[in-house]
Amino acid sequence: MFKVIDWLKKTLGDDQPVADHSVFNRKYQAFQDLLAANNGALEVITDLEHHFYQEKPFTLAHIVGQTDRLITEVLTIVTDLNALSGNRYTELVGVAEKLGAKILSELVREKKLEKTQLVYPLQRVSLENLTEVGGKAANLGEVSNRIHLPVPPGFAVTAYACLYFLKHNHLTDFIDHKLEHLDVNNTVDLVTVSEEIQSRILSSALPDNLRAEILSAARDLNENLGPDLRLAIRSSATSEDSEASFAGQHSTVLNVSEANLEQAYKEVVASTFNPRAIFYRRNKGYSDQDVIMSVACVAMIDAATSGVIYTVDPNDSRRSVMLISAVWGLAAGAVDGSTDTDMFQIDKQTGRLVHSEVAYKATMLRPGGEEGIHEYVVEKHLIEQPCLGDEQINQLLGAARKLENHYGYPLDIEWAIDHAGKLYIIQARPLKAALKFKTEDLFDFGENKSTDVNRFDHPILLDSGVSASPGTASGRAYALRSSHMLHHVPEGAIIIAQQTSPRLVPLMGKIRGIITDVGSVTGHMASVAREFQLPTLVGTGTATKVIHHGEEITLDATRGVVYKGRVQSLLKETRPINPMKGSPVYLAVQTALKKFHR
Repeated sequence: MFKVIDWLKKTLGDDQPVADHSVFNRKYQAFQDLLAANNGALEVITDLEHHFYQEKPFTLAHIVGQTDRLITEVLTIVTDLNALSGNRYTELVGVAEKLGAKILSELVREKKLEKTQLVYPLQRVSLENLTEVGGKAANLGEVSNRIHLPVPPGFAVTAYACLYFLKHNHLTDFIDHKLEHLDVNNTVDLVTVSEEIQSRILSSALPDNLRAEILSAARDLNENLGPDLRLAIRSSATSEDSEASFAGQHSTVLNVSEANLEQAYKEVVASTFNPRAIFYRRNKGYSDQDVIMSVACVAMIDAATSGVIYTVDPNDSRRSVMLISAVWGLAAGAVDGSTDTDMFQIDKQTGRLVHSEVAYKATMLRPGGEEGIHEYVVEKHLIEQPCLGDEQINQLLGAARKLENHYGYPLDIEWAIDHAGKLYIIQARPLKAALKFKTEDLFDFGENKSTDVNRFDHPILLDSGVSASPGTASGRAYALRSSHMLHHVPEGAIIIAQQTSPRLVPLMGKIRGIITDVGSVTGHMASVAREFQLPTLVGTGTATKVIHHGEEITLDATRGVVYKGRVQSLLKETRPINPMKGSPVYLAVQTALKKFHR
């Protein structure tokens, strides 16, 4: 594209007489400038290709900056070509400017949201409304209105309403400015910027007409369901439940009264800019404009039992099983990783129970008397009793089959069964499976863990737990006592924590693995760990007691074993996969690179 020396020889010739030294000097300088610009352009293209093809995330800001530099170098080349040729190629100036402007606009595209209603009742929503109400609300409408399975009644506050709220309070430019040069790998800066943005959102007032429509929709529900209605206010951002799950990255506010509805709505909107959400979308290749917060407001279900269904084994889809996790009460603790769950493996074809593990469930979560949710003591006879009987398992299996047949791909389904025995689908989204590893049986619950590891040189520290994300890793153990210590975690550490938590997501770009005492393969952090291909072992029970801070360990999350020291034979070289692949930012950069080479 930028090989101009042959052209110059043809244009200028090797034996042209020099009649005017000043003309010669100008052309010589133009020639030198052209060569420098050509070299600069080639350097930029090499840098862009290096960042694009390396198997780790890149920043859009760097790509845009380098693209801007490339356009400048190309315009310099065109200008110098005209200086050398007597303006024979003036039309190239316009071509270069037009092409450069087009490429830049595609990279920094502004998300255009059509003006829509501010609020939709769920009975009028389906997947056709995905861009208006986001993945969670659109799927709830699809499940209710087209698959005819019960979901909690409610309404969606649209993505357009969110943008209207932010612009009404002059927040969009403020947010863009704060995020423009943010290095998400700098945990301190990430938290600081996040807190500034969230504080501004929470202290801003809703436009009067938006507040009125939200309250009107809530009152309509009150009329149908009774005056004691409480709502679950849940994120339903655009791009949520897409190729990237965004699992657990945004807030949910439970058991909300009409009086606190406005503040709960703002809390969910503000969570678009919490540290883990910002880190996640940057590393998954989504710009801040790709994720606009719609909010699903649905009736609270006072669940007797609840949990998650995976319609395939996420670590090995060849196994014809469904995985069901269950707890007493609400599933909030199950999905955020703060409690152990009962686990059931069900044969998809026959409905036979393949394996079950019953957790010790001393407490459960239920709606509080007025607001929020509270922890309650489980009755003694229920602590070690399975949450699900055969009838309930068959009910869940039937619903899961119906959902998977409709969507045509594996699903991650959140469910609840109320005290009258009625099943509700709380959420249905694509299941994110592990991409990097395949094993014969990842859920062997302690069987077939033998390897050729020398147990004398590398004693086993731990041989319990469940593989949330398979793989092996070695590094120094870092005992994480509090989420406030995230910025202290060193590069290459393996996190040892009491429980899984979506708060660990900002660490996933620099740590090598996670081991927890408590947690489930069906939790939010487990989903994200699989997306980042980060070896993760959960539900070990004793990791924080038997693994010491600072000691070198090897984690075999595939088999559920932790060894003392570095076990080189287990550390297979595997080519990582860029988590940005297929994302809007990745595809935009790919398109730009193709245009550079034309």
